[in-house]
Amino acid sequence: MSGASQGDDRLALLVARIRTLYYVEAGKPGYSTLSRMADKVMIEAGEKRDWLRPLPRATACDLVGGKCRRVPEWLLVRTLVVVCHRIASESDLDITSLSDLLGEFSRLWQAAKKDEEDALLVGYARESASERHSLDDEIIGDVLAPDPGESPARRTAPLRRRTPERWGRLGDRRLKHAEDGDAKAAYEMAVLLACEAAGRGGSIEEQEAAKQWREAASYWQGRAMGKVPEAAELRLQGLQLVKAAYALGREYKAAGRAGAADFFRAAMQAEESVAALRQTPMMATSVADELVTADDFGERPVG
Repeated sequence: MSGASQGDDRLALLVARIRTLYYVEAGKPGYSTLSRMADKVMIEAGEKRDWLRPLPRATACDLVGGKCRRVPEWLLVRTLVVVCHRIASESDLDITSLSDLLGEFSRLWQAAKKDEEDALLVGYARESASERHSLDDEIIGDVLAPDPGESPARRTAPLRRRTPERWGRLGDRRLKHAEDGDAKAAYEMAVLLACEAAGRGGSIEEQEAAKQWREAASYWQGRAMGKVPEAAELRLQGLQLVKAAYALGREYKAAGRAGAADFFRAAMQAEESVAALRQTPMMATSVADELVTADDFGERPVG
C-alpha cells in the first residue's frame, strides 16, 4: 500500500485475511446468510453468547469489504470467523480447525490494534506538546506585555487529562502501574475510563469528554489484550461493561484492597446508559449495597 503507515498495512492484512476466509474458504455465502447463521450460533451458545455479536447484513458487508476506518471490534471479527467456519463445515468445504483459525485471526487483530493504539498515543503526545507550547506562548505574552495598569496574568489552556481529576491518588497510582507495563492495571483503566465515558451527559462538551475517555479506554484495553483474558471480551459500553466494573469491585473487596468503591461507583455511573438494566433492577441494588461496605478510605497499594 503506497504511502500507507504500518498500522494501515496491519489492518490491510487483517482485511485481506477476512476476504480470503469469506470468498475462498466459506464459499462466498450471502451477507444475509452470514447474519442468519450468526443469530443461530448465538442461540446455540446460550450463556456463552457474550463471546459473540449479532452480525447484521450491513456490518458483515463492511467487514468483508474493508470499509471500517478503524480496526473492527474483536468480537465482531470472532463472530465472522465462527460463522464462516460453520458455513464451510456444513458445506463440506476444506477449512482448518476453528481453534487454529481463531488463533490466526487473533494474532492479526492484535497486531493491527496495537499499531492503531500506538498511533493514538503518538497523537496524544503531539496534542499535549502543542497545547503546552500554546500555553507557554500565552504566559510569555502576558508577562512581557501586560495591559497598562494591569498586573501580569497567566491564562490557562484546557489540557487533555489522562484520568478524571476526582480519581485522586489511587487513580494516579493505577495509571502509573499501567504505564509501567502492569496489564491488570491497564485492564482496570480501560474499565474505569469506559464507565466514565458512559456516564457523560448529552451536551457537546460532555460528548467530547466521553469521546476522550472512550479513546483512552480503548488504548488501555489494547495494552491489556493477550495478557488479561477479560480484556478480549470487554465492551466499552453496555451491560457487559457494567458487569466488568462490578466484578472488579467484588474482586478488590474480597481481597481487602483499597479502591473497591471506585469500581462500584463506575458500575453505577455506567448503568444509567444501559437500557437493558431496566429489565434487571437487582443489579443496581447489588452494586449500591456493595458500595456502602466498600473500603473507600484505605491507602494500601493498588497493585
